[in-house]
Amino acid sequence: MLFKKERSESEELRGLKALDFRMDLAEKDKQYYLNLQKGFEGEVMFDKYLHKIGIESYVLNDLLFELSHSHFQIDSLMISENLTYLFEVKNYEGEFYFEGDKFKKKNGSEVKNPWLQLERNESLLRQLFNSIGVKTPIAAFLVFINPEFTLYHAPLDRRTLLPTNLNRFIKQINNQKSILNNQHDRLSEKLLSSHLTKSPFTKIPQYDYAQLRKGMFCQSCGTVMEEYRLVILTCNKCGKHENTKNALLRCIEEYQILYPTKKITTNIIYEWSGGIFPKKTIRKILKEKFIVFGSGQWSYYE
Repeated sequence: MLFKKERSESEELRGLKALDFRMDLAEKDKQYYLNLQKGFEGEVMFDKYLHKIGIESYVLNDLLFELSHSHFQIDSLMISENLTYLFEVKNYEGEFYFEGDKFKKKNGSEVKNPWLQLERNESLLRQLFNSIGVKTPIAAFLVFINPEFTLYHAPLDRRTLLPTNLNRFIKQINNQKSILNNQHDRLSEKLLSSHLTKSPFTKIPQYDYAQLRKGMFCQSCGTVMEEYRLVILTCNKCGKHENTKNALLRCIEEYQILYPTKKITTNIIYEWSGGIFPKKTIRKILKEKFIVFGSGQWSYYE
């Protein structure tokens, strides 16, 4: 098994994470961010199962396609010799049940039916395959990854993977024979080239530089980290330690995410990080990781 496209946090998730430290998100934006984060954590959990697959196969994660003005996203796609597996991963927690075609929480509140989303993605993926001349059959599965998830009245005729039967499912795949060839290579490369790197659905709230909090924020508790000793930055609230260089690079990355068109300078990163690091330290790390343009006070990094 080979991961042709690894999973990484989306630009939207990284942007919301950076803003969550530096401003008070509106309740709807905060909930949206937490849902995105939880969804990503569930997909990472599922990747651990995919790593147990021993047969020849290609795995492509986080794919976004457009077909006939319709966008659709795929959490995980696995290409084997005679079958392409489509996985929709949900990190739901708690007790859920079916009532007709409705999907509900135990308290009776209705939730968007994930099977409808899976069926839509399967249909659009099949159309995409047809458009590029691929006849490989597709097996679509809905994966409930959270061990604290319970589902009552699950339809038996639908491909549903629960935490309790994931290991058995992986064993069944490993019992199959799969030999990949150039045709599978071409399919994976075609899918990768069709993948959209920019999502039209990004929901980042408006923000203003002057109103954003400046400083280095603890990744564990969100507190501004103020204790700086040589190569270690320490959170006074929870005690978490972070390497100074790693912390500063993370700070620079946050600025790049939120201001992708702005020039990076020593002064702006000094201000952005709350003035905790000496400018000479910032300048040294910038020179290590970026190319410097200009000189003196007019220099910037890309």
